[in-house]
Amino acid sequence: MIRRFFLFSAFILTANLTIIKSAASEPLCTFSQAAPGQLVTQGGTLPKKLITLASAGGSPTKIDATCSQSANISVSAPIQVAGPEFTPVSAVATVTIPSGSSTKNGDAPLSLPAGTTPLTIDFAIDRGRSLRAGNYSYTVKFTVVP
Repeated sequence: MIRRFFLFSAFILTANLTIIKSAASEPLCTFSQAAPGQLVTQGGTLPKKLITLASAGGSPTKIDATCSQSANISVSAPIQVAGPEFTPVSAVATVTIPSGSSTKNGDAPLSLPAGTTPLTIDFAIDRGRSLRAGNYSYTVKFTVVP
């Protein structure tokens, strides 16, 4: 009996940020160096999804946002930066703050207070069919407005 082993190694990078600057040309918010999360596969022997949920063995990306005043932040859909390319049937990035408030790509922006706020970013990417073996990596872009 021949066994097939698939290597799935995935991690997240969250370094690309889109920031709208305030009138004083100082950034409204700045971001700390991201603590990359870990994507894991979900779906049995022939997995179809990549997720960061701790309950599945993954871990979210963590980053601090420091804002000079209250701001609203929105997040893009996950952007693939490495691994065998595919068009997902579903790709969701969720940003959560300590109060429990959250936003997903396509939802209304999340309100951040002035000061430093830790952000947790979870990913769920569904190929809709079996993933090919490879090292997958994703990022997101933030848009920040007053």
